[in-house]
Amino acid sequence: MPALPSPAPVAVIAPRLDAGPAARALQACGERLAPAGYFLAAAPWQDAGTLPLLEALRPAAALVIGPLEDAALRAALTAMEIPVVETWSASPQTLDSAVAIDNAEAGRLAARHLADKRHPRVACVSADNPWERARREGFIHGAAALGLELVADIVQPEVQHMDDGRMAFLRLLATNTIFDAVFCTSDLLAAAAVSEAHNRDLHVPQDLAVLGFTDDGSAVQWVQGLTTLGVDAADLGRRAGQLLLDRLDGERGPGQRDMLEVVFEIRLST
Repeated sequence: MPALPSPAPVAVIAPRLDAGPAARALQACGERLAPAGYFLAAAPWQDAGTLPLLEALRPAAALVIGPLEDAALRAALTAMEIPVVETWSASPQTLDSAVAIDNAEAGRLAARHLADKRHPRVACVSADNPWERARREGFIHGAAALGLELVADIVQPEVQHMDDGRMAFLRLLATNTIFDAVFCTSDLLAAAAVSEAHNRDLHVPQDLAVLGFTDDGSAVQWVQGLTTLGVDAADLGRRAGQLLLDRLDGERGPGQRDMLEVVFEIRLST
């Protein structure tokens, strides 16, 4: 029986360890790494108090959810001289490598779709994290370029549960503006928007068109007929895992930037 490889940790660095969009990607990445003897080590490594523990762990590599923006953490990882792969959204100056999507372009695609559907007054509902901020900014700029009127822009600081999404949609309604369509930058926000619209006898898409962004496919399970942009989170995770292995084996050098295509699924909600 061949000897098993000695296990070595790959540090997972994320804004929150329960970040919904990352779950499927982390699962796929871990499955790709395990046969080669690597395991994911998750902890709040971005907290200053844990940096000594991260250094003591001596990870073989690091997988980052979102851009690596924290200066102290960047300095610590640079000093370790290990492969680092950023995912979902990459830093303007990537420390090492990235497997990401063009979130700003996704926002622009959303604006173009609503313009094509002749929805002149639009709103945006987003959460406050790097990838959704980029989608929001792309949507706002795209809407302006296409002559759409952005009547409301809601940023919900914390979106972890359906109630958070409902709160964001209620904040949108509280603006007392008239809008034809809303772009929601995540599964949770889109599902909550449709749910609350129905609770208030608003019909989708007759009274209000809803366009979502699906990171893990859950929105279209909650809301049949939801039009979404999206990315295959499991594919992203596998590609990030393969890039980590290639970097660890020396098959690819630093400076890699693999971009995943955003896929449009047009259904009934727009």
